Amino acid sequence: PVTFTNNGGLLGTVKLGTAANIVANNATWNTAGINEFGGGTLTNDAGKDIVTAAVGYNSPVTTTFKALSNFTNNGRLTMANGIAGDVTNQFAGDATFAAGSVLAVDINGTGASDRFAVEGTADLSGATLAVTAQGLAVGTYMVVSAGSGLGGTTFQALTGVTSTAFLSVTDTYDAYNAYLDVTKVRAFTDAGLTPNQIATGEGLDSLTGGAVFGAVAGLATDAEARAAFDQLSGEVHASAKGMLLEDSRFVRDAATSRIRAAFGDVGAAALPVMAYGDGGPEMVAADTDRFAVWGQAFGSWGNTDSEGNAAAFDRSTGGLLAGADTLVGGWRVGLLGGYSHSSFDADDRNSSGKSDSYHLGLYGGTNWGAIAFRTGAAYSWSSLSTNRSVAFNGFTDGLSADYDAGTAQVFGELAYKADAGQFKFEPFANLAYVSVHTDGFTEDGGDAALTSAGTSTDATFTTLGLRGSSDFAFGGMNVTARGMLGWRHAFGDVTPTSTFAFAGGDAFTIAGVPIARDAAVIEAGLDFNLASNAKLGLSYTGQFGGGGVDQGAKVDLAVKF
Repeated sequence: PVTFTNNGGLLGTVKLGTAANIVANNATWNTAGINEFGGGTLTNDAGKDIVTAAVGYNSPVTTTFKALSNFTNNGRLTMANGIAGDVTNQFAGDATFAAGSVLAVDINGTGASDRFAVEGTADLSGATLAVTAQGLAVGTYMVVSAGSGLGGTTFQALTGVTSTAFLSVTDTYDAYNAYLDVTKVRAFTDAGLTPNQIATGEGLDSLTGGAVFGAVAGLATDAEARAAFDQLSGEVHASAKGMLLEDSRFVRDAATSRIRAAFGDVGAAALPVMAYGDGGPEMVAADTDRFAVWGQAFGSWGNTDSEGNAAAFDRSTGGLLAGADTLVGGWRVGLLGGYSHSSFDADDRNSSGKSDSYHLGLYGGTNWGAIAFRTGAAYSWSSLSTNRSVAFNGFTDGLSADYDAGTAQVFGELAYKADAGQFKFEPFANLAYVSVHTDGFTEDGGDAALTSAGTSTDATFTTLGLRGSSDFAFGGMNVTARGMLGWRHAFGDVTPTSTFAFAGGDAFTIAGVPIARDAAVIEAGLDFNLASNAKLGLSYTGQFGGGGVDQGAKVDLAVKF
């Protein structure tokens, strides 16, 4: 017989022809493909390594020991390319795993595993099964198969993978095969504390495998699971719906403010507008009876604290609205349009986004003596882009989505005008109905990507308040001071929700940060007559309630030429 001993590093296959041979590995042998033996034995010495599936592969590999009559492993046999699904075949004879030896295999979250296969018997009694888990799937992984059976032997020990907060991992056997059994012994929902965590757990419970399932299932503690649920929930999409509901006020506030100005009512900016007459366009007082064009820039920044379920949400918005109106009978009617851009984030969920919105609306109003009526309707088209990062327990994913939304609203206001000396007052009641429809989408990314169907979110806002204004002189200038204090109540879908599903899973519903049911709204402004042909307007707006703060500022400058 031919005797071959590896005392150094060996890389590649061994082909010894048809003669009987004795091969001893006394170092490290990295191999893949077909190794040919003419019968005889292969012995892996104690403390030494035979590494199969080892040479430059990025997919499962089959390594063959052809025509070998006996294999004895005293050291470590590793299927090592890091991709579960490798097979090491011994096409003849028996295999013996001696005391202190190791069989090392990979498994993954899709249910694939490496496997050692022998046509004869396999004696496992001295071996440790060392498992590298690239995720876990509920089910059974076959790691050894023996055509003539295992002879009742079992692995001496199992290392590298243990039971987790949700899974029981054990080695099991039948007459011919050795398995690794992964059994789900506890629902993911059991680890959740908040409604969103429990809902995300429900979505994961509907999966049977995959990278994200395996990563969560492999977590050791409930605390780790809850942190993973928060990242996987996708709640930024739900919170963005609340932002669109809230930001609808910019359009209706501009429309009602313009109607107040057109009739010279309380609390409206006293800046002139562009009017058209026989002599062409010119700057005239806001309450002109001619066809008028106006514009308004606005900006706002705000944040809503976490209520214990959804994460805190920050947003900022800026935009420009312009309109034109004319007098028809005793009514002032007009058309407005504009653009706004918003940025938002939920830092605790590693989520952020932006939206670009275009607005179009109709508005009108009239006065019946001391009673003022203002009304309108508008629609906004929004394009949203979001980005999320997920990272836990070795699992990472970057997720993004682009989708559209539409915001429809109708609104109306009644006010009663009263004077008290140089002060003007106006108690008012405002009612608005807003409906936000978001299109369905599927996030781009990996296993954590969510799919959401199109949904509508509706809310009604009522505001009761008091406006006031007064004129006075300051530093030789005429100044108008104006302000508003009100109470806004919201009802309907004040907690916006989104329904999602992981690929292959059932739907689950996640809540965003709620809109404040009750909030104080304030506005304060000053209009300065800088010169006979120039006016400057400064104003501040604020909304406070339910853990949310939203503040805005506006600067208007009008110059006649």
